[in-house]
Amino acid sequence: MFWVELVIVLAIIFLGVRKGGTFLAMAGGLGMLIMTFGLHVAPADPPITVILIMIAVICAAATMQACGGLDFLVKIAEKILRKNPKMLTILAPVIAYIFTFMSGTGHIVYSLLPVINEIAIDTGIRPERPISASIVSSQQAITACPISAATVAVLAFMAKAQYTSVNIFTLLIVCIPATLVGTVLCALAVIKKGKELADDPEFQARVSEGKIQDFSKVERNEKPSTKEAKISVIIFLIAMVSIVFLGAANKLLPVFAHNTKLPLTTVIQIFMLTAAAITVLATKLDSAKILEQPVFTTGMFAVVLAFGLCWLVNTFISDQASFITKNMSVLTNQYPWIYIIAVFVVGAITTSQSSTTMIMVPIGIALGLPVNIIIAGWLACSSNYFIPASGQCVAAIAFDSAGTTKIGKYVLNHSYMLPGLVCTIASVGVALVLGAIVF
Repeated sequence: MFWVELVIVLAIIFLGVRKGGTFLAMAGGLGMLIMTFGLHVAPADPPITVILIMIAVICAAATMQACGGLDFLVKIAEKILRKNPKMLTILAPVIAYIFTFMSGTGHIVYSLLPVINEIAIDTGIRPERPISASIVSSQQAITACPISAATVAVLAFMAKAQYTSVNIFTLLIVCIPATLVGTVLCALAVIKKGKELADDPEFQARVSEGKIQDFSKVERNEKPSTKEAKISVIIFLIAMVSIVFLGAANKLLPVFAHNTKLPLTTVIQIFMLTAAAITVLATKLDSAKILEQPVFTTGMFAVVLAFGLCWLVNTFISDQASFITKNMSVLTNQYPWIYIIAVFVVGAITTSQSSTTMIMVPIGIALGLPVNIIIAGWLACSSNYFIPASGQCVAAIAFDSAGTTKIGKYVLNHSYMLPGLVCTIASVGVALVLGAIVF
């Protein structure tokens, strides 16, 4: 029955990925129908805690976006890059990382790509270098952001499984340095990648055909950032810092009957919803606009995914827990790299950190793997560059007007492969070492 149920789960994931979009979540319901009515498998509980945290974080981030907070952050980034154009290949990935870290979504990199492309061409830097590294770093930062859907899911799974050494503070102590090292090394890996623009025949052909715009002559009529945008960013950051602080100083958490403390997962929900509410009151924002924001749309997709797909995976693991523990744990404990590679492969197939987290972290817990292996393996979920079909990879190619960022003839020989593999290997390696110390 283990293999029958596993084939069903994998078939549902494959079908969902093929159809794309929210169908991956809907397919989880189809899988539940087969498992419960067809195989008479008792359903596990849906990941309610994960879903509630996601909704709270999405509300806060979308409120900040509705106030113009994300646009305000983009302007700050642009100023930094324009003041240091020669350092573009190093600075752009680091800034892309910081943006994802602050917003909880890698989609924010879209707003940086035109700026990176423009500064690169003006400076004579091959755009492929900063663009490819920025795409990779913006995705890797999701596994270091305290409010991303993937991080929230990890914290909820660990709390439910009684991994007491893992909280938001210890998780960030491991993941932030690990992913930052990966970000810097991936930027260094491409600092001399490809031909210089002066020697690139395709770029020179575009220049001769008049397809390359002289950005130095473009007038920039920048609108000043509003007071509301700045207020929204400040409130959002205060809420983030407060959550991390309470994760470190949990003695400050309220204590209830039977000496039980307020769970940090509940703290995240309270602070994120409060941040959204205070922002609306302080900026007099029409709250109906929150529903129209891209962050809200992409975030709610992750929520639906958590409901459908994670429910199916949890049901499978719950029903086959004893088989997994007795038969698979021996292999993965002896060869933990198998689990890490499995996470990488699933991340490449689903092109989603949140869905990969919801599939693989419960499996790692069921296998009884050491905490540092589960967390280090989790960092490998940002492998959506491997098969360059994700929205970020495709968009970056379009934004590179010099034509240097591309997918090769054999698909896998693309611009993101080198920085991506360097970032993943470095991040996982550092997390393994730090995790063994911290956890």
